[in-house]
Amino acid sequence: MRWTALLAGAISIVLATALAVFTAGKLVDHVERHTERRLVTILNEAGESWATVRADGFQVIIGGLAADEATRFRIIQLMNANVNESRVYDKTSVSQPDGLQPPRFSLEILRNVERVSLIGLIPTSLGRDYILDRVRKLNPDTQVTDMLEQADHAAPAGWQTSVDFALSRLEQLPRSKVSVTPERVKVTAVSETPEAEKTLKKKLAEDKPDDLNLVLNISAPRPVITPFQFRLKMNDGQGTLDACSADTSFARTKITRALHRVGLTGGVACNIGLGVPTTDWADAIIMSIDAMAKLKSGTITFTDSDIALIASDTVTQDTFDTVIGELENALPRLFSLQAILTPKPLIDGQTGEIILPDFTVTKSPEGLVQMRGRLPDALRKTTVSAYAASLFGSESIHNQTRIVEGLPDGWTVRSMAALEALSHMHNGSVIVQPDTIDVKGKSAKKNISSIISRIFATRIGPSVNFETDVVYDEKLTIEATEVGLSDADCEKQITAVLGARKINFAPSSSSIEEASLGVIDTIAEILIECPSAPFEIAGHTDSQGGEESNKTLSQGRADAVLAALLQRRIRTAKMKSVGYGEVNPIADNSTEEGRAQNRRIEFSLIQETSDDG
Repeated sequence: MRWTALLAGAISIVLATALAVFTAGKLVDHVERHTERRLVTILNEAGESWATVRADGFQVIIGGLAADEATRFRIIQLMNANVNESRVYDKTSVSQPDGLQPPRFSLEILRNVERVSLIGLIPTSLGRDYILDRVRKLNPDTQVTDMLEQADHAAPAGWQTSVDFALSRLEQLPRSKVSVTPERVKVTAVSETPEAEKTLKKKLAEDKPDDLNLVLNISAPRPVITPFQFRLKMNDGQGTLDACSADTSFARTKITRALHRVGLTGGVACNIGLGVPTTDWADAIIMSIDAMAKLKSGTITFTDSDIALIASDTVTQDTFDTVIGELENALPRLFSLQAILTPKPLIDGQTGEIILPDFTVTKSPEGLVQMRGRLPDALRKTTVSAYAASLFGSESIHNQTRIVEGLPDGWTVRSMAALEALSHMHNGSVIVQPDTIDVKGKSAKKNISSIISRIFATRIGPSVNFETDVVYDEKLTIEATEVGLSDADCEKQITAVLGARKINFAPSSSSIEEASLGVIDTIAEILIECPSAPFEIAGHTDSQGGEESNKTLSQGRADAVLAALLQRRIRTAKMKSVGYGEVNPIADNSTEEGRAQNRRIEFSLIQETSDDG
């Protein structure tokens, strides 16, 4: 019995030990497999599936062939972040490269007119001097910042072609970034106008070698629209758009949809540009369009944030009050609405005729101008006649106006605005009456309606009621392009304009007064006819203040006029602005009247000088 008990006990101990060993082995296997699966998942999620993981008890052995030392180091860091680093054993290796890879050559050319920066890695065989010499030939005053590095490797295929093309076209790119690689040339540049942008893109595309990949990113800044305008005329429920401005394509789309709802069909000409008075511009216009649809007849004009609504005399007072009340309450706060219901016309009790004073000016296709009608006094008649002579030439004018007292306020300003509007037409007529201005004719300018709207809004104010029936004639555009004006004729016309109307500035400032922007517009229209004329814009002051400060002020004012012309898309490459200060007076500085005459802007042709000796 005793031996039997001992044997049974021994067998029990052996079985228990075997079971414990078996269970421990299974447990270790489970822990190892779980660790391996977890770490493999982490590697795959990190995109490092090339690495292998083997768990041996608490040890984690990492293996595999890493592409480079950085990749190997990244794997070890990843394992240490998930397993105690004392348990990680690195068995990875790094592949040996077949040989040194050639460097990747590139060249960045940054140009800002006379400043050029060169950045990149170029082959020694091409030579740094080769690039620097080509760049310095742009202009003797070119300032070059050389940040080039060189590598003694053969130039790759396509490198010479790319570099030569980039350097040869740099003269056409005064403000640009040109990125050069053996495979392509990328040009990022800014042009002065959308037309210049199209011309430059076409020229570069035509000149590039057939085997060169050319990428163009050329843009033109949006024009500054001054003032921001919108004008809609409704006649028995049918709308006519005379002027439209928008700050974005989205805003233009919203305005277009609203116009289509009131009967306008086809494309809507709405200029996109800078200068919007508020981001609520489009919403305010849409509200006003809906109001005009309810009135059915009248005009509404936006000039920046000022709104002038003139309802036709066919609109009843109740309808007018209701619609205007709704619009005033709905408009954003910045906008100011002036609404007028046109009164019924006065009728002569004896003849039954409508009593309306008028001023009428007509222009024939041959350029002959006739003025007839009424002006308030002799001084204003002389002023209007002189202004007409500055626009059309005194030899082309036949003046039949007469002096009549008691004309409405602002009659002379309206008459001069009528003359300015007619100057933009090939032939036509403008009739000024107390409650409206009627414009008819033909023009060589596509945007003639916008031009006329801007003239009346700027010269008279947004509340002016006018009717336009001016037709754009493409044949006249071709004729105007072919004929143009000589440089001397342009100078004479600009001098005449400035003789009749000065460009005025805020006191001791280079800011052009708003009332003088119409003068800038007129000069810009003249300069369009002689785009290559080299003009000097001269600024002059009176003798008040120091000589040096006067010179600085006159220079700033001349620069402001040049900048204003550039905003109106006038080519200014051959123009220069010069401030002369007080040194060239044309009147006595001891009187206020004389000082006012001396504060002036003059345009004169730059005479080419020849070196005879």
